[in-house]
Amino acid sequence: MAKGIKVGSEVRVLRGKFSTQKGVVQASEGVGRARKWIVKLNGGVLERFSARTLELEQRHLITPPSTSIRAVSQEEEDSCSSNTSSDESSTSDNDEMREVDEDGASRRASDVSERRTNWDNRDTAAESNGDDDRVVLDGVEWRKMGDVTVELNGPAYQRKAALYHPLHERSTELDFWKMMMPADLMRNIIEATNLHTEMAQKPLDYEQLQHFFGILLAMTLASGGERRDMWKTESNGPFPAPALGRYMACHDFERILRNLKLCVYTDEELADDPWLPIRSAVDSFNRNRRGGISPGVTLCADESMGSWRGLAAKVDDAVVGLPHVTKIARKPEGVGTEYRTLSCGETKIMLQLEIQEGKVPMQGKEYAKDYGSGTSSLLRLTRYWSGSDRTVVADSAFASLKTAEALHKHRGLRFIGLVKTAHKRFPKAWLQKYPYTNRGDHCVLQANIDGRQYMAVGWNDKKLKMFISSTSRTTEALCPAYKKRFRQSTPEDRTSAPCVVFYKEVKRPAVVEAYFDNANAIDVHNHLRQGGLELERHWKTQTWWHRNFATIFGMCESDAYLAFRYFHPLAPILSHREFTERLSLQLLTYKSSFHDTGPSARLRKHMPVAPTEQPLQTVVAKIMSSHTLKTNMRECPVFQYKRQRLEQDEEGTSHNGRVPSVQRKCSVCCERKTAYYCDECTQLHEEIVPICNPGSTKPGFTSCLAFHIDQVAIAL
Repeated sequence: MAKGIKVGSEVRVLRGKFSTQKGVVQASEGVGRARKWIVKLNGGVLERFSARTLELEQRHLITPPSTSIRAVSQEEEDSCSSNTSSDESSTSDNDEMREVDEDGASRRASDVSERRTNWDNRDTAAESNGDDDRVVLDGVEWRKMGDVTVELNGPAYQRKAALYHPLHERSTELDFWKMMMPADLMRNIIEATNLHTEMAQKPLDYEQLQHFFGILLAMTLASGGERRDMWKTESNGPFPAPALGRYMACHDFERILRNLKLCVYTDEELADDPWLPIRSAVDSFNRNRRGGISPGVTLCADESMGSWRGLAAKVDDAVVGLPHVTKIARKPEGVGTEYRTLSCGETKIMLQLEIQEGKVPMQGKEYAKDYGSGTSSLLRLTRYWSGSDRTVVADSAFASLKTAEALHKHRGLRFIGLVKTAHKRFPKAWLQKYPYTNRGDHCVLQANIDGRQYMAVGWNDKKLKMFISSTSRTTEALCPAYKKRFRQSTPEDRTSAPCVVFYKEVKRPAVVEAYFDNANAIDVHNHLRQGGLELERHWKTQTWWHRNFATIFGMCESDAYLAFRYFHPLAPILSHREFTERLSLQLLTYKSSFHDTGPSARLRKHMPVAPTEQPLQTVVAKIMSSHTLKTNMRECPVFQYKRQRLEQDEEGTSHNGRVPSVQRKCSVCCERKTAYYCDECTQLHEEIVPICNPGSTKPGFTSCLAFHIDQVAIAL
């Protein structure tokens, strides 16, 4: 910054559109860092410049005009008084200039007062540092830039979302449900529920649990009425009676519902952790998503609510209701348990959950002390995808410059966020004052922090929206923002004329397009769960962990629908309700088999099942050597035993003299006949387990053998 600039100094402009031009300082405005110099350039143009943009050429060599705010020097007065013929004229001129000085002083005082009012907060005062294109906030220097035409901080991660589970050409809605419903959670439910005395006579098994889930889904398809009406056998109206007694007796369903628990715990453990009844379900959900799906380029963070209208209090240090109730008025279901959630922006499948346990417990979580609530939650939710260079998209509950820095430092992730209140070190006031001309215009400021580039973008929509980003570009997006509008076809008749729907296009930069294309992922998921399935409304309960389980159950069902619609190449186009109808029927008619993902009675008899922390690929590699196909079914001991039984059967004539066939339908696809079978599973279950020859699989699909091995690995 040039020092010693005064009124009358000859200066040269260093930067901007008047760069290298010279002029004379005529006056000054403001004080301190907000001071501006009015310079008359050689071409006669008057412009305002900050001291940082000027360089001093020569001081007090050129006399400014009489209208300037400069007092007349004593030497000039003496030279004027030496000429007696011009005494009166010089005196009148001096009086006139003093009057101008007084007017200028009052003007300057009012300007100073006005500017102090406008720059009364710290951020605004810091932004006005004497340069129109430069902002310094707490040591972070932001500079106004043109459009960012290349990807900020280099090319970003590029990969489509994928399932770790094998996809078979005949995969059904039930297969996708098994992928999304955590197997260890179902094992915990069976173990904890069977500990109740009421369950001793008829313990819960895996098959009954699937029927129980099927009835829960069937309840969401019914149009009102009591829960017991689902077992009616006679219809009272145009709709047929559900008659769920064909699948499970009403008293059995109520018995399971009364005793349903999600995990085993003691009273001492519950006293230490009031969220323990539901915590294991959340942990199982997070482990399932970590090992079951590879998300796409973008991760979306937002909030989800689990509705609860019951008790929320402690009596004698005993939890009798929901440990902590969150109230958010803007949410459709704004009272209950708040979950901070992370989803895949491409598939909209939920990836991670975190319960918001209250102000004090959340302050003890990892990163909370250093980064606060929003940033620390985002760091915990994204821990499984560290170093992947994906882009995290989040709303104003998470977005700040601090969040973008922390994600790069601790997770190696990029960030795009909508900034509203968390604007520390962010040029919010500068972006708000920028003169946007038309709707859709934008402005970009860029900062370099520890070698990492960040940009602040202001987009002039109906209201100004401001973004912080460490990735993407600001060139005009290929797809503009479409605003749905209505107008009447006949403006003269505003009562009976039909309404015409049209879309208004608003241009936007690419970074804004990237944000809005992915920021609604969790909102779409919440709408499917709360607006479509609505299990929380149909399952009436006074047990708070049942209500939270209904929330997680609905998330699994919605994820199964989203995965079925996105990953299955031959899947029919189904609405969410049609998918729920099919899945409910498949769960109600479910029969346990050797390739269950849960612990059926036969599987528990031969294989002790317990949750494993090993990745699915490791388990698959260990069992591939033992689960091999054999081709000659006649040499199978089980086949020979059944053939011997038929030959010794006294009523052998009922078989028309036939012996067991050497070809059976594949136990995976249930379509093609095969002479191959899995030797390990056949010996284990004492039943022939036919599997298709891997060479008969269509290109692009997982073979029946690979699908079978992976399902056995999940069961283990």
